[in-house]
Amino acid sequence: MKAEYFDEKVGWTKTLLIGFQHVLTMCPGTIAVPLILAGALGLGEKETAFLVAANFFTSGIAILIQVIGIGKLAGSKYPIILGSSFAPLSPMILIGKEYGMQTLFGAVIASGAIIFILSFFMDQILKLFPQVVVGTFVTLIGITLAPTALRDLAGGEGSESFGSVENLILGTAVLIFIILVEKYAKGIWKSMSLLLGIVAGTIVGCGLHMVDFTSIAQAEVFQPVKPFYYGMPEFKIWPIFIMSIFCIINMIQCIGVFSVMDEIVGIQTDNKTKERGIRGQAAAQMVTGMFNSVPSTMFNENVSLIGLTKVKSRSVVAAAGIMIILAGIFPKISAVFTAVPKSVLGGATLALFGVITSSGISILSKLDFSKDNNFKIVGTSIAIGVGAAFASDVFVNIPNALQMVLSNGLFMVSISAIFSESDLEWEKSFFLTKKRDSSIIIHRLREREESL
Repeated sequence: MKAEYFDEKVGWTKTLLIGFQHVLTMCPGTIAVPLILAGALGLGEKETAFLVAANFFTSGIAILIQVIGIGKLAGSKYPIILGSSFAPLSPMILIGKEYGMQTLFGAVIASGAIIFILSFFMDQILKLFPQVVVGTFVTLIGITLAPTALRDLAGGEGSESFGSVENLILGTAVLIFIILVEKYAKGIWKSMSLLLGIVAGTIVGCGLHMVDFTSIAQAEVFQPVKPFYYGMPEFKIWPIFIMSIFCIINMIQCIGVFSVMDEIVGIQTDNKTKERGIRGQAAAQMVTGMFNSVPSTMFNENVSLIGLTKVKSRSVVAAAGIMIILAGIFPKISAVFTAVPKSVLGGATLALFGVITSSGISILSKLDFSKDNNFKIVGTSIAIGVGAAFASDVFVNIPNALQMVLSNGLFMVSISAIFSESDLEWEKSFFLTKKRDSSIIIHRLREREESL
């Protein structure tokens, strides 16, 4: 599929409004990851603010690399939003605590380089991901993300108002509002369902005293993002190895994003485009490490937004990338995004995660479930993936590094589906070989009988 497919002509007003929706959609994850990392590493307010700003800045760079591309080398030139990835968060905390910040970001840069090299072997890697594996993976993405959205709808886990009636009502109202706008509105209003829901929810939140303007007032007007903020990176084998494992998980997730895009837009992405897309993501990760930020990943929720808005223009996503860069160097802008109530964002993202789950189910619906192997692969893999995601405490007695890998539901569903598919293919090959060998033996026996 050629990138020209996404060169849809969109007016400036519509470009900016839908681009802004993309920014709002990716903000929760992009803000949450650096905040969690900063809290776990015991960083002060100044360093935390820097980490959030750096994350916005590098996410914007990652988007532009993906959308515009670096010649024919990197970048899919698809309308894909990138933001902070949760996948490598656990190893980043572990490495940061044990080895320090210079080693941490050295591992981010080095693992990005490893993924960049692996992308040249994408044809071989993609053979591990037939339709049954990808469909199962995409379905589980939606399933595993839904609890996060629901916790945000309740006010955000750890907040004083978590689970309050006000949060639950407001978040649910936003969700219903978005669904109704999507169903009944027409034209530009239909494509703005998410933005309208967030704006309306925030206005109601102001009336309920749920919006805190303190962060906006205290934020700096302008603050450039400096590379190598913590000093020159240090490269150590074990941290690089651990980070690389989780960046491979991230790569698998990115492959799944292309499948979601194919399903929503109705195209078929070729392997070369996926290869350039992964290479663009890897290149962005190396830049991310230089600016002391968190590795980025392709956001399924923003692909789902394309499904809601029916606008697939690259220019819209490029505009979103520029907005995110500005949010990184003008902290007051990023502070506006952080002021939106969690319950409002939770209601909005719950609608998007539903679209992701539907996309996975749509991919699986094209499979022939009369074939026993497809039935077993999907059922077993989802059971293992969901179990690992929601019962991670069963791995409490194994080493931390292995525990982080096994408790990742998306990693487990991928491994389970790949091995199930491979095992069944081997089984098929084995029995075909045995059948062929048996036929040869029978034929030779008959020839011998006839000669006698």
